Amino acid sequence: MKRIDPPQGQAGFTLIELLVALAITAMIASFILGGLDLARRAWAISRDRESAEEVDAAAAQLRALLARTTPAIAIDESDRIARVLFEGRPDDITFVTLSDATAFRGGFMRVHLSWWDRPPVAGRNAALAVRTAVFRADPRLVVEAEPIVLFRDVVGFSLQYFGTTEIGKAPLWQTEWRGRQGIPLLVVAQIDVAAKGGVRRIILSVPLRLAAKT
Repeated sequence: MKRIDPPQGQAGFTLIELLVALAITAMIASFILGGLDLARRAWAISRDRESAEEVDAAAAQLRALLARTTPAIAIDESDRIARVLFEGRPDDITFVTLSDATAFRGGFMRVHLSWWDRPPVAGRNAALAVRTAVFRADPRLVVEAEPIVLFRDVVGFSLQYFGTTEIGKAPLWQTEWRGRQGIPLLVVAQIDVAAKGGVRRIILSVPLRLAAKT
């Protein structure tokens, strides 16, 4: 019987060559996966930084709007009597501020800060929106611009007001403030925003510079 030798040029890999190839493949795969993980972490850090900067910018904008609050007189829709336009509630506020000329060409601007569509509930965050309009003494002539989302992923929001409700009385903290009382001396807003690893709490304590001192 004749022995059949393997054809020349068709010899397979040796065990050592196979092990070396597997080791090189594993190294390349680890480099690729490591690079992908590094890119993912860099993207997450960048996204978190952008989100934090967005919240800081929104807080600065709200502070600036409140600080320029002015006691503008408007007609009260309920009884048609002229009063200061300032309506503060525990989770929304309407006031008149001096425009910074970015949305309007100077002058007075009416601002309404409230929930975009609904307050937050368990498992669902909400958004706070600003609705602005050129101030008009007659509310029937007010035309609001499109609402702008100021804060996203809000899990809690509250407002408090500090000021004198009656002439000769000491200033008090209030959860509501009506325009018939003028405007308060101070507004404190607390906004809780969902953030990575928990909740970020922002507290804005804003003196109203144009409030009457009694």
